[in-house]
Amino acid sequence: MQNPVLRIAGSLMLLVVAMGSVPSSVLALPPVQGEVISLTTGVPGTMVIRDDKGQLHILNLTPQTQLGARFKVGDKVLAFFSPYGVSAVQLQGANR
Repeated sequence: MQNPVLRIAGSLMLLVVAMGSVPSSVLALPPVQGEVISLTTGVPGTMVIRDDKGQLHILNLTPQTQLGARFKVGDKVLAFFSPYGVSAVQLQGANR
């Protein structure tokens, strides 16, 4: 009876160790490029961008994620994500 219990416990421990060793870059989402549709100021601020496929992405921004840029509606941006949320937003070009 103890042998199957030990096998299950060992398997679970191995699974926990394997998941803990996965690099965070594997868990990160690909960057999103799009146009700013809406922008609210404040800390944290909110930015809504529309990508090339027409999907909307809502970004919660802090002063650190904006990298000192001043965004406005119509700007082309590139947003990078981490497992914790938005890691950075870069300005790609001016409005149309």
